[in-house]
Amino acid sequence: MEFVLVIAFIALVVWAGSRSQQKSKTARSAPTQQQPPVIRDQASVQKESELRTEIEQSVQRDFGRWTSSPELRRVDAKKSTDHVPPAPVGEGKEAWSPRTTQLEVAGEWYRAADLRKLFTKHAKVSESGAEIRLPAVLVPDAANPYDDKGVAVFVERLHVGYMERPDAARYHDAIAGLPGSQLVVTSRQWLRASGDDTWARVTVSVPPADQLQCPNPFGLDCVSLPPGSTIQVTKEEEHMEHLVPLLDRYGSETVVAARLRSITEQRPRSTVDLVAVDIDGEQVGVLSTTQTANFLPIVRRAESEGRHVYCRATLRGNSLKADVALHARKVHELDEDQLEKLFASSS
Repeated sequence: MEFVLVIAFIALVVWAGSRSQQKSKTARSAPTQQQPPVIRDQASVQKESELRTEIEQSVQRDFGRWTSSPELRRVDAKKSTDHVPPAPVGEGKEAWSPRTTQLEVAGEWYRAADLRKLFTKHAKVSESGAEIRLPAVLVPDAANPYDDKGVAVFVERLHVGYMERPDAARYHDAIAGLPGSQLVVTSRQWLRASGDDTWARVTVSVPPADQLQCPNPFGLDCVSLPPGSTIQVTKEEEHMEHLVPLLDRYGSETVVAARLRSITEQRPRSTVDLVAVDIDGEQVGVLSTTQTANFLPIVRRAESEGRHVYCRATLRGNSLKADVALHARKVHELDEDQLEKLFASSS
């Protein structure tokens, strides 16, 4: 009897195993249900593309802002004793054009001590890393025995590196030709440290070399507004006879100096006070009533003192269509100290 029970138990185990294998094969052979593909209409794809382009362009216009952190580079604690570049003198000159490009700095591996000193003042030096943003001063270094077109990079008078050789070749002479022969730009520094090891990177934001200086300079007694957000000028189409020669003179996508002045515009049943925009003595448009409110107080103050107000303006277009956009700080974006300094520096 026991023998029969053993045989029956073995038969049951074999049967159960075969059923399990059959179910497994059936499951593998059964067709999987796939999610239907997401179909995007052409309009949504185009809208997303335009949005990305707008974001990228706004970043380029944002005067030295970055959207991501680059890879850090390890630097050594040793110092180069072969050559010491000339240190910055005074405050330096800010670039005229706010349309900037980001460039990497080279040679951090010789400046670990200066980089650590910089970060000790403004952030915590740690393995997790830190980022700071401070103005950098670019100083031509014609006496450099390794590259007579070298451009040294200083942050708070600490030497943190050099412009990379191809960039220095483009910028050396342009910076040397500036008043004071040095240029102040926005910059960003990263640093991560562990014991004696240091990883760092320095990036500077500079406009094209041919746009460091204003192409149509104005008098020293004028009020020059600092760069700020982009403000669209209106009614350019009414001034094409002046804009076309300006485009021939300066080219498209060039940042020039524009004068702001107050006017009273006669309308059918009323008058309205506006800010007119002139380039090289010719009117090229006006600001809207909303934007006029952002600049008219400072224009009127300057005019009451017998001065002109100038700001940066991008000129672009062709003989059929032209566009002017200002890059200037609005009056409410200036505190009292900045405002007084602005007028004091113009006197």
